Amino acid sequence: MLSRIFRRITPRLSPPPTQRPAAFHLYALRRHYAAATGKRPVDEKVDGLSELYASAKDEFEIAVEETAKNSIYARDDRETTREELQKFKSAYEEAIASSSQEDGEEIKRRVGQRLRELESAVETLNEADTEEH
Repeated sequence: MLSRIFRRITPRLSPPPTQRPAAFHLYALRRHYAAATGKRPVDEKVDGLSELYASAKDEFEIAVEETAKNSIYARDDRETTREELQKFKSAYEEAIASSSQEDGEEIKRRVGQRLRELESAVETLNEADTEEH
């Protein structure tokens, strides 16, 4: 579907791609895609954050399972969980900082609770690291 949209909007992009930086064309593609799908920019940001949340939550669940089994992989899984949480948290903060105040509030409302819950859960999981030492 994305390729159809790209083909449809490519003729509208001017001047030719060699004269503008690649970031411009990616921005134009996203803008036209958002217009074609009817999604607002804040919805796109929330979707991206939701993907990062899902990844961090999956890593958290794996770490919990490995920690419960007292597996040799548990420590590495907890570290991966912390890294994924940090990616999610950084993207969340960036999304709020790069949005208007109204959009930032909507992002906080729609994603903030999930971030706080995951931070709390990872903090509890981190206690397993201190107990191992």
